[in-house]
Amino acid sequence: MTPVELTTARLLLNQPGECDVDTITEHCQDPLFERFVTTPWPYRREHAEGFVRDYVPTGWASDEECTWAIRGAAGSADREGKLLGVIGWVRRHSMIGYWLGAPHRRRGIMSDAVTAVVDWVFREGHADAVGWECVTGNDASARTARTAGFTFTGIAPLSMPLRDGRTRPEGWHAVLAATDDRSIKQGWPV
Repeated sequence: MTPVELTTARLLLNQPGECDVDTITEHCQDPLFERFVTTPWPYRREHAEGFVRDYVPTGWASDEECTWAIRGAAGSADREGKLLGVIGWVRRHSMIGYWLGAPHRRRGIMSDAVTAVVDWVFREGHADAVGWECVTGNDASARTARTAGFTFTGIAPLSMPLRDGRTRPEGWHAVLAATDDRSIKQGWPV
C-alpha cells in the first residue's frame, strides 16, 4: 500500500522519515516507555533509524501495518511539521497502538489522531472493528481510547508480546466497531 496522509483541523499524519530520527530518539527516552511500550529499551538512535528506514516502509509496502507520524498541521498551535508522536494500525489484528512525546500529552492530540486513523480504517473498508490494548496501569492510553469511543472489554494477557518477544502481561482491552457511536462508554478502569 502507498502511505496515506491524514489530516484533522490541527494535525497532519504522514509517514515518519529521516527528519524524525532525533525527535523519535528523544521522545523514546521517557521512562514510561520501559514499562508501557514495546519499543526497545534503552532506546538508541539506531533503533529510530531502523524504525523509519525499515520497519515503517516495510509495513506500508506489505500492507500489514500502517504507521504515521503525528505532526502539528499548518496554522495549528502545535509546532508545524514537528513530530509529536506516532500511531499505527496492524491489519492482521486490526489493532491500533500509539505513543505521544511527553511535552504534547493531555491536550487531546492523541484522541484526534486515533479518531483520524479509525475513521480511515472504516471509510476505506479495511475492517469492521478496531481493537486496542495496553499494559494494565497505562491510564493515559486508556483515557485516549475511552475518549475516542472505544468500549472496554476487560483484562486479559496482551495479544502482542513485550520487547522480549515472550512476555504477555495482563492488559486492558477495548474495541470500537464501525457502527458504534463515539460517545464515552461506562465501565473503564480509568
